[in-house]
Amino acid sequence: MWVSFLAVVLIGALVALAELVSRYRDNPAGALWSVPAAFYVGVNAGGAAAALWTVTQFGWTFGAAGESVTFTQVLVAGFGSGALFRSSLFNVTAGNQVIGVGPSAVLTVILSAADRAVDRGRARIRSRGVGEIMGGFPFERGADALFHYAVAALQNFTPAEVKVVEDRIASLRSGREATLPEQVKSYVLGLSLQALIGEKVLRELVESLRPAFEQAPPAEQVLLDALRANGKSELRKLQAMSGLQLFEFSRVLDGLVAAGRVAVDGGSGEEIASLAGT
Repeated sequence: MWVSFLAVVLIGALVALAELVSRYRDNPAGALWSVPAAFYVGVNAGGAAAALWTVTQFGWTFGAAGESVTFTQVLVAGFGSGALFRSSLFNVTAGNQVIGVGPSAVLTVILSAADRAVDRGRARIRSRGVGEIMGGFPFERGADALFHYAVAALQNFTPAEVKVVEDRIASLRSGREATLPEQVKSYVLGLSLQALIGEKVLRELVESLRPAFEQAPPAEQVLLDALRANGKSELRKLQAMSGLQLFEFSRVLDGLVAAGRVAVDGGSGEEIASLAGT
């Protein structure tokens, strides 16, 4: 009998480990090597053992017969303990909430608390690492390059994952996060990418891109960055923000307008420049 309980405990622990690995893909080993993670695994393993005890006490065979009964009971208890102990005997409606009464009421709280503790621990480590990696990285000039570099470097990005990062970059540029300081935007971008590619890959990609952004940006990029950061701008203010001489500013602006990348509206003396399509 002890062999059955040992096997079911191992299965329950493996199921918990798989859950944690799927949640913290940027550094699964780092997430697992913590006290909250050990507690999470222990609770799941204990739940599997309790499920096997329940199965044997009630004599449930799940349609098996002969020597396969024990094997079937171990598999069902090991892989099905989560469903068993997350179930509710009945539901109680309190206001707008439906509260399950049963084993799930206790186990869900315990597992959620352990999961949040793991997440908080990982948050401290991730934020510290991203602060070191993304420090000084220019968001406006480098976000697109880093994103496409990361997508090209890894072969298993799903369209949904790519869309999440694209939406985050768009929100940082023109959404509700657009007012954040540029360095904070770089940190947010780094955290978003790190969740998909991991800290080591992110560090290598950023370091390989830094030399390209340490050079002075071309005049066209200066104007585009100023418009992305400030939205629509009067031409006089835009020139001041760009730091370009009037002749150079006019030449670059005319080229961007001709290329369809910048639009200029308004009468003489009150002309407003904006990115095309905004």
